[in-house]
Order: sequence, then structure tokens, then C-alpha cells
Amino acid sequence: MAKTNSGPTKLLDVALRAQCSAATVSRVLNGNRTVAPDIRDRVLRAAADLAYVPNGSAKSLRSTKSRLAGAIIPTLDHAIYAAMIESLQARLSERDISLILSTSLYDIDVELEQIRLFVERGAEAVVLVGAIHRAEAIKLLERHNIPYVFTHTNQHGPKGAAVGFDNYQAGVIAAKFLFDLGHRRLGMLAGITDNNDRATARVKGFTETLAGLGVARAAISVIELPYRIEEGRAGMQTLFETVPHVTAVFCGSDILAAGALKYCNAAGIAVPGDVSVLGFDNHELAGLTTPELSTLEVPAKEMGRLAADFIVAEPGQRIHLRQPQPEVRLVIRGSTGPSRAATTASDAEPAPPLAKR
Repeated sequence: MAKTNSGPTKLLDVALRAQCSAATVSRVLNGNRTVAPDIRDRVLRAAADLAYVPNGSAKSLRSTKSRLAGAIIPTLDHAIYAAMIESLQARLSERDISLILSTSLYDIDVELEQIRLFVERGAEAVVLVGAIHRAEAIKLLERHNIPYVFTHTNQHGPKGAAVGFDNYQAGVIAAKFLFDLGHRRLGMLAGITDNNDRATARVKGFTETLAGLGVARAAISVIELPYRIEEGRAGMQTLFETVPHVTAVFCGSDILAAGALKYCNAAGIAVPGDVSVLGFDNHELAGLTTPELSTLEVPAKEMGRLAADFIVAEPGQRIHLRQPQPEVRLVIRGSTGPSRAATTASDAEPAPPLAKR
């Protein structure tokens, strides 16, 4: 039997869907192993289909206004997320709202389980990174009438907001900047694009813009890497071993760019004389590398503030906050300069295909 109301799913709804008693549903969800396996499977499928979570704690918290918001970020390793969370938390605290923070390690299945926990704990709003999430996660939030907001992207969900920037346009800015410096043989050390709309969009913006400017695809090498300094070092080494005449590299994060610079410094490759290196984020370390890193600055603090504004707004006012457009900003330092190479796209050798490390 299908559930007909649009409110949060009740234990009885699960029992009706699974064609058993509410007491049986309760035993299954509380881990009681005395229930027959076929009935247990029916209950678990029904609970998943109806986006059910135990409502004891959530209901009691929500009835008294928990004043809790949840935020799930991919990792605590990157200062760019820390800056957003700091801004978000400061803004929410002005309205006496506490923030629960969790990390997904770039795993949308882990994120789904964390969202379930937020619902159980009575979170009244949830902040997420990016636009790719399990359909069950968004369904769960919407079933429980919990507003959600995407950050680091300008693609919003059906009922949520997006308070991020255009990642495709960030790739466009990087491509035009390096092209205008005369670079025609280019590489990109990108983040892993699987289930990552931000990294995917930056790759597309970069490669498609260069193609539109007349740079042959064979003259653009893209390697996907986890966001770690040592991966950036190894990725830069791979680029120079496979495309020895590359003159500019766009990195999907300043972390990767720092690793790229580490390799160049150790290998005696002059930056920017032999190769220009452009980062992304404007991480604090961008001003500490040798040379200092040119990069694209992400509006992290503004995203945190806008996400908080969405959370504290009255429901009728949230529609006006669906698509604010903070923008990335090009910050030019010492790691980029005009190309000294006379190589053109027409004499490019085939580049390796999109790779993952």
C-alpha cells in the first residue's frame, strides 16, 4: 500500500507498506533478530522506500525547536571548507543556532548515512557541498520538510538553494588567462571527477574553452588526482614525462599546485620560465610557496554567510535566496608568466587520455 500523505513517514506507514504489524517493524528497526528473514527484508525495503527514520528523538527535538543545523563537507583537510564552515557557524550563532559538522570523505553513500543521523537528531536544516547526492538523501530531507542548501556549486536542488559559484566558468577563466599568456600546450591536474560535479565542471570549462580558442585537444593533457600534495608532485612528474613540452598547468586545487611546484623545484624546472602553474582556491599556502602561487580565489566566506541566510530566512523568503552568484576571482602572483615556447597546437603530439591516479 502506498503512502498517501506528504508529511514525515510514520512507523504505521512502514507497517502498511510491509504488510505486517507496527510492533514487527519496531523489532526489525531495533535490530531484533527473531523476526523471519523475509519479513525483515520487507520491512527494510519499505523503510527505505518511504525514507523512514526513527522519529522518537527527532520528533521531540523538532517539537521544541532543536535550533540545530547540520553541515556535511568532503574533508577537514582543506582550509577552503574550514573558511566556509567558520563563516556559516558565526552567522548561525547570531541566531542561536548550533551547527553539527560531519565529513563524507567524498563518498555520497557515507553522506546519505550522515543525513539520516541529522534527521534523527532533529536538525532543522542541512548544508551540503556540490550538487551530486544520492536521490534517497534529497528525498529524505524533503519528506521531513528539512530545508537544504548546496554550496560550492550554482546548481540547486528541486526545493533547496545553491549559494556557490559557477565551476565551469572557473575553468573558462583559467583557460583564457593561460591562453592570453601565449600558452598552447597545457596540462590540468584535476580532482577526481567521479561523483564530483565541481571537479567535472572545471575540467569541462578548461578543455572546452581552449578547444574553442583553437587549441587542439591533443595539446591538452588532463590527469585526475586525489587532493594531496604528494599526488600533485607525482602528477606533475607524469605530465613532464608524457608531454615534455607542456608550458602551463592548471591545478584543481592549491594543494595539487603546491605538489606541482615541489616537483618543479626538485627537478630544476623554472616556474614560470619553463612552465606556468595556476592553482584553485586561494588557500593560505598559495602565498607561502616558491614562487608564490597564482590561483583562482573561491568565495568561501561568502558561501558560508549566504548558506546561513538561507537557513534562518522565513520559508516564504527562501525562494529569493535560491541562486545568489558569488564569483571566483583571479589572483595573479609569481607562478604564471608569458610562454617562452614557440610550440603551437598544430604540431602537438597526442596527449594521454583522461587519467586517474
